[in-house]
Amino acid sequence: MSTKRPLDGGTQLAPNKKLKTQASSISSGSTGVLTGDALIAQKRAEIQAKMAALKANKPATSANTPGPLGVPNSSQFSREADTELQRRVEEAKKKVNAAKAKTALKDNPYLSIATAADRAAAEAAPSGGGLKMSAHPLLLDMAPAVPQSKKDRYKPMQPKFASIKANARNAPTPPPVAPAPVESKTNPYASSSTAKDGDAPKDRASRSFRFNQKGKYTALGNQMRKDAQLEALKQRIAESAKKAGLDTEFETAEKNVKRAPPPAAEWWDMSLLPSKAYDDFSLANAYIRTADSPISIYIQHPIPIPAPADKDAQQLKPLKLTAKERKKVRKQRRQAVLQDKRDHIRMGLLPPDPPKVRLSNLMKVLTSDAVQDPTRVEARVRREVAMRKHTHEKMNAERKLEPEERRAKIEEKKVAEESKGLVGALFRVKILSDPAHRFKVRKNAEQLNLTGICIFHPAFSVVYVEGAAKFVRNYKKLMLNRIHWTEAARPRGESPSDLLEASPSGEASTSTPGPSSAPADAPTQTVNEAGETVSLEDNRCDCIWEGVIVERNFKNFKPKSCPNDVAAREAFGTKLASRWDVAKNWKPQEEELF
Repeated sequence: MSTKRPLDGGTQLAPNKKLKTQASSISSGSTGVLTGDALIAQKRAEIQAKMAALKANKPATSANTPGPLGVPNSSQFSREADTELQRRVEEAKKKVNAAKAKTALKDNPYLSIATAADRAAAEAAPSGGGLKMSAHPLLLDMAPAVPQSKKDRYKPMQPKFASIKANARNAPTPPPVAPAPVESKTNPYASSSTAKDGDAPKDRASRSFRFNQKGKYTALGNQMRKDAQLEALKQRIAESAKKAGLDTEFETAEKNVKRAPPPAAEWWDMSLLPSKAYDDFSLANAYIRTADSPISIYIQHPIPIPAPADKDAQQLKPLKLTAKERKKVRKQRRQAVLQDKRDHIRMGLLPPDPPKVRLSNLMKVLTSDAVQDPTRVEARVRREVAMRKHTHEKMNAERKLEPEERRAKIEEKKVAEESKGLVGALFRVKILSDPAHRFKVRKNAEQLNLTGICIFHPAFSVVYVEGAAKFVRNYKKLMLNRIHWTEAARPRGESPSDLLEASPSGEASTSTPGPSSAPADAPTQTVNEAGETVSLEDNRCDCIWEGVIVERNFKNFKPKSCPNDVAAREAFGTKLASRWDVAKNWKPQEEELF
């Protein structure tokens, strides 16, 4: 039975439209052509026949009799209508199944769903079990591969391997699944320019939703309510302050908070404005090219400041010259200065020097004047000599440094010497109980800016100094050559002349002084700290170690008395404890030979 209703009022069909029933009848082999009135009459007769058959519960007898004008009868049209209706129902079922499959794929794209054709084939195939049931679609793995979207990229994947280890070893590699064939149909609704054979129009990308965060408008409402409460609180405070008479204080505070208005003219432009304001400024009356203007045609160049890296730059060391070479260079430099002065005198740039007249060359320089009045010429020459001597002494006095400047200069030289490197020296003295010797050892170390320690031990004494190489070298000369270790200190008030008078021959010793030599009648005994008399005849001092050090280990030079080796080692400290061991185990060369 056809689902379309007949046309109203017997109107004719448009020439470009035709019924599906007509098309089907033409395609089945009928050659007759029906007009609009004939078709309507046919449909009415068909309906009446069906109604009569339903009432009589029997089929129409004239089902196979042809109609008028060669048109099939009503039973033939009824069968065709039923066939068309069944076909449309099957198409609707297919569309419903396809929609369900698409929805299931959207919910879980990783579950394979068999198509209707695959299900029919599975049902038609013979089942191997007693229950006569086909295999599950998931086991058949007949679903087409579903393309993944961006949202499904990070979803958990369905395992494609056996979960049991025993099956995983024996499971064969599954073959690749062939994609399901897709029927290519031409889209009749697409334009001819865009539609191609087998290509469907692309789906339009839908606009995504933008949801507000939860609690967004609640937070905005709370903030607005808080602002309103704050404004109301400020208003109440201001009203209460006015009632209490404190409004003047708030006004003063507001005035202090407010910034002052900008001045009429900035201070750096005051000297360029005639009226000290920007209002009447113009280039015509600008206070620029006048004599009192701060701007002139001259350029002020800034003073160059040396870069910080230039201070750390290494300076070239001067060339080391011998004494003969230094004299030659000095002579050449003085000759060049003198020749330059002579050239200036010859060119008239400098006046010539007056003749340097002395009593020895008086007659050669002033020949005629010296003969005419020799007394006056001699007096003038003596005055010139005295004047030259006075000028020379005055210049020397002006160049002479003050005591504070001289001490500062000496300290600067000491610091400059220390920058070249530090050196340490260790001396061993057999007997260091004489007060004169102790004073010289300590005082010279302080004057030469040396630090260290002097240890007084019952067996021997040790002196350790550290400082600049030049000062250590001078101190070494003092300890080994200048101090007479076998000569004791003279009593106070005596002088070397008294010793000469006390000697039987009355002549001084002609022996050269040295570390072990002393005047013949010099005292050779001294008193130690315990009050005992000690002889200095075998006393000596030796330098047992000397070397370069990285930094100072002592802040000053200090003497210390140590009764045993443990105290002496502690006095040196942990870094220099080996110095005491070296001094204790050291022996002179003559003792080592025997």
